[in-house]
Amino acid sequence: MQVIFGILLILGVLSTFLCEFCDNGTGECKDLTATDCPAVFFNLPLIGSLVKYCDEFNDLVCCPLPLNMQRQSQQFSGNIGLRRYEKECRRYNEIRASCRSTPFIVGGAKAAGREFPFMALLGQRGKNSSHIDWDCGGTIIHPKFVLTAAHCLETSETKEQRLDQNYDCPKYVVRLGELDYKNSSDDAQPQDFRVVNYVVHPAYGEDDDSGSRKNDIALVELEREATFNEYVAPACLPLASGNEHLQVTAAGWGATSEGGRSSSHLLKVSLERFDEHQCSQRLEHKIDVRTQLCAGSQNTSADTCYGDSGGPVFVQHPTYSCLKQVIGITSYGLVCGVQGLPSVYTKVHLYTDWIENIVWGE
Repeated sequence: MQVIFGILLILGVLSTFLCEFCDNGTGECKDLTATDCPAVFFNLPLIGSLVKYCDEFNDLVCCPLPLNMQRQSQQFSGNIGLRRYEKECRRYNEIRASCRSTPFIVGGAKAAGREFPFMALLGQRGKNSSHIDWDCGGTIIHPKFVLTAAHCLETSETKEQRLDQNYDCPKYVVRLGELDYKNSSDDAQPQDFRVVNYVVHPAYGEDDDSGSRKNDIALVELEREATFNEYVAPACLPLASGNEHLQVTAAGWGATSEGGRSSSHLLKVSLERFDEHQCSQRLEHKIDVRTQLCAGSQNTSADTCYGDSGGPVFVQHPTYSCLKQVIGITSYGLVCGVQGLPSVYTKVHLYTDWIENIVWGE
């Protein structure tokens, strides 16, 4: 009897501990019922194996708190126990004096100046030429680092070059603070940078034969620190998986249709999350639900396309009204803008340790 009581006591203490620290203060442990935790209960088919349980019997789940309670929880805890990137996000919020609000987007639309100051253009400069081909997007998360997709940088040829100790990468350039790169009189204040180094996730390309581009994530290091202002400001890394977000936003300078030209003006689009079953049915390759997500539109042609690669999929930060959380990176799709056919994005949450070690590591 004493042994049983002791086990129950330990489980009770563990459950209480998890309740207090469940998802860094953005959730609390509740019964998996429609009444106690509808956000998880009604989205189980979408979330699947990524549900976070608080006990060994899978009766209690980490349930997202309402935004106002998340704010109270994080304000109460201060900086105690915060990851380095969380502290930086808080600091970024303090230096943002104001921001342009983002309305709900239906279908694709042109972004306004200063609307998404974390957006980055990644391009290649031709040999003996000042012309730049803007091929991909990215997200600035630190004054010297941009988050993007590995496939924007890495081919078998560039990998061989990168592993050479004498390799420099002057052909890659990054532009921040841009709106329309063909219009010099738009509401923008561009800052251009040479790329001095880039780091591709070590597991990228391990299963090229599958065609699923797993671990499609990379970091680009700039030659100097960016100047943060109302045109250039970072996005935050996610505190949790973001699986509760069924609607996300993507932005980029990609093509507006299959086979079409890339847009010189930054575009934005609202996308719906597709569950694992829908993805498997409609894509050639089965995705890894732990590290990838699907998004598109069931009823419209809303989608990302060529040129959007490396750009972010993001949501509103739960605490800071002027900041966004980047939860995904545009990776690949079969065809652009086809109703009911999703594209695939790399989940950022599972790579935060890797990112933090490179960007903020001592």
